[in-house]
Amino acid sequence: MAKVAVGVDIGGTNLRFGLVDAMGNILARKRMVTDAHQGVEKVMARIKRGIGDLIKKAEGSGHNVVGIGLGMPGIISHAEGIVRFSPNLAGWVDVPLRDAIAEGFGLPVFVENDANAYALGEAWYGAGRGAKSLICITLGTGVGGGIILDGKVWRGADGMAGEVGHITVDPKGPECGCGNRGCLERYSSATAVLEHTVIALAKGKESSLKPLFKKHDGSLTADAVREAAEAGDKLALGVYKDAGKYLGIALADLINLLNIERVVIGGGMAGAWGLFIGPLQAEIDRRAFSIPADRCRIVRGLIDDDAAVIGSAGLALKK
Repeated sequence: MAKVAVGVDIGGTNLRFGLVDAMGNILARKRMVTDAHQGVEKVMARIKRGIGDLIKKAEGSGHNVVGIGLGMPGIISHAEGIVRFSPNLAGWVDVPLRDAIAEGFGLPVFVENDANAYALGEAWYGAGRGAKSLICITLGTGVGGGIILDGKVWRGADGMAGEVGHITVDPKGPECGCGNRGCLERYSSATAVLEHTVIALAKGKESSLKPLFKKHDGSLTADAVREAAEAGDKLALGVYKDAGKYLGIALADLINLLNIERVVIGGGMAGAWGLFIGPLQAEIDRRAFSIPADRCRIVRGLIDDDAAVIGSAGLALKK
């Protein structure tokens, strides 16, 4: 019987499940709305239901389920499988997630921070294969990060290592939700790209986006900004150039600090790769020491949307 594991990517909006084999292939999928506002117990019930459905599918097709892995946003006590705090899921404070899921399934359960799960997925089965040291960065609503050193996740003393989005890239920059100023997340996330574009339009800057901006009473979508940039709009191109510039500043520091082999970039904004990778690389070339900078490859994630599901499942498969 072929070994498989269930991987779960627990998000503030959606729960994503995958039945994953030892080669990192997803054999079956399931998705549910998280409905986090309904509280811990109801979200937990949905997680259990999704896992149970995939286990039934596995057993029905003759596969041997060896474990369950869960990728969870927030501060995780990995060894105990406890969610200490999750900012995107109301009420998730000191929740014994591992034990709650293990109860009833009789299988080993592993709990990991979602950014770390993403990094493990790309390291084992995606764009990070072959590299012993790498950083995975996700550019979406925020900027997430996971660090792999000598083939292992670097979690830090409190399980909070990898907060790339809160590296200060401009001490006088805009205030961040974390309380700091000038965080990378305020420049290089999809949210920041949209916000900076809207602010510039509100100040009367010229752009092909202006008619759309007026039509929708001062609002835009991230897709509209990307499409304008791809069509050559100077304002949108400038915002993406800044996003790449500030990400390059942060990466140059990380390359100098950790001498990593690879940086894997994923998330929704990675779809605009050609708009920010040039300025990003230019900052690395300008700021990082030449030897580690020449060694380090900057690549786009290969399994991206599935990375956290596959990485979570991999925790069980690799054991």
